[in-house]
Amino acid sequence: MLYTAYLAVCLASTPIQQCNRDTAINWMVAPGRHPLAFCMINAQRYAATSGVVHEGEVVKVFCKAPDQFRITG
Repeated sequence: MLYTAYLAVCLASTPIQQCNRDTAINWMVAPGRHPLAFCMINAQRYAATSGVVHEGEVVKVFCKAPDQFRITG
């Protein structure tokens, strides 16, 4: 199964357990789909090189299969 990486960028003052799409100051989708282990590695690499994470911010990665994470609107 292939997974998509979603990154929640939160303020460092936000407890990591509470860092999610609702509390994030930025929510990103990393490009590509990968097996689970590579999803985490790719997400960390993307966060480190994207330029959207700044001092005082933390990133929490969510790797989800397409059928596990649907955005309704």
